[in-house]
Amino acid sequence: MHLPGSTRSIRWHAITAVVLMVPLAMQSATQTAYAQARLRQPAPRTALNGAIHYQRAILFLNAVDPVKRQILQKPVWEIITPETTDAEIAEINELLIESRHAIRSALVGSNQPSADFGLDIRQYMVSALLPHPRSMVDIARLIGLVGIHRESEQRWEESVDLYISAVRMGRHMTHQTTLAEAYAGVEILETAYFSLARWATKCPDKALVEEAFDALNVFAFDMVQPARTMQSEADILQMRMDTLRSSYPDGPWAEIVLETLGADFPLAGPEEMRKAAKAAAIEFGVPEAAFASKEALLGHLDEVSSVHIGMARDTVHCLTQPAADAIRCGEKVASKYRDMKKTQNTVNWDAAKIASLFAVHEAELTALRVTMAVAAKKTTSGYPSDLRTVISEFGGNLPTSPYDGSALSYEVTSGGQEFSVSVNAATIGSIKLPAIKFDSAAL
Repeated sequence: MHLPGSTRSIRWHAITAVVLMVPLAMQSATQTAYAQARLRQPAPRTALNGAIHYQRAILFLNAVDPVKRQILQKPVWEIITPETTDAEIAEINELLIESRHAIRSALVGSNQPSADFGLDIRQYMVSALLPHPRSMVDIARLIGLVGIHRESEQRWEESVDLYISAVRMGRHMTHQTTLAEAYAGVEILETAYFSLARWATKCPDKALVEEAFDALNVFAFDMVQPARTMQSEADILQMRMDTLRSSYPDGPWAEIVLETLGADFPLAGPEEMRKAAKAAAIEFGVPEAAFASKEALLGHLDEVSSVHIGMARDTVHCLTQPAADAIRCGEKVASKYRDMKKTQNTVNWDAAKIASLFAVHEAELTALRVTMAVAAKKTTSGYPSDLRTVISEFGGNLPTSPYDGSALSYEVTSGGQEFSVSVNAATIGSIKLPAIKFDSAAL
């Protein structure tokens, strides 16, 4: 693996598959009809639901030593740097080998048309946590590291295939039903975008860079869907409230309350569970009088539900707007509901912050698309001196900042051999949006 600014390389340990050939004695005279029917059955086909392959990948990843997986807590651009030591490279190499089955399964999943993790909404009434988002981010980082290895061997087509697979993984996640999954999808896309930008500036095959640029544009129009995700969260909350109403007083209402409030579960029977749930609810702010009767509690739940659902729908409305308008709208929503108590399920329902997160993603995607378009235009004399050279790649209009519509910054350095493209930082309301910069000299 060749590192940026370094001549160091590592040796990739080949994985040899041993296939045992077992002769099959076909004795038609003694075959049963059942055996003949079984032999005629077609081989199983790959499941078209990507999530099935992702879940298998997660199982494989969980079998890898957790200590070795700790490196995946850092983004790819911090894992591989010019300062990476031989010992660190050896650890990365070993991790990739031990994670090979997880990587392969995830790549199969990424090639499927859709991914449905089979989230049982009624089970989600009780659990606020999902097991797969964090693992999906880790697997995407593994794929990014494999891609860097392929680059070190000048296997440009193989490496870009890996990065585009990571894009599909991220898109699968951003199209799921919860904010936790969408946030994981954005993290995965960050890995893919960095990897693609780096690859495009290093790849000597400009026709291949153009093909990759076209492939990226296929996904770009609906990479993230924050309004739809937030609507799903609102629907889940409504179902959770309905489930809580129908489960009181004889159903699992206590478990729902304790989980929603993030309270400890007592190691005791149902009666102690209910006492703990009541105490947690009162501490949270539910009036003790609400537990005087079933009617009183249901009335209180109706009031709470009305406020929370109202906030969720206002947030959805904000997220249908362009980034700057969505942030300003979100701040008004936050002010309107500033006295609303947040549960474990709604603590991240901040429209302005949600809008800003997805605005940063759009800025990263914008900078990446321009980076790839510029990289495809490199000649022996260097990169183009002006972005107008690539304007035709964007339908005659250069992309602008998703933050505020301002022009992107573009600079050519090192006698035309390096360049940088930036979405400039901006402040919208009280939200500070960071600059997003791709610099070929630093990738």
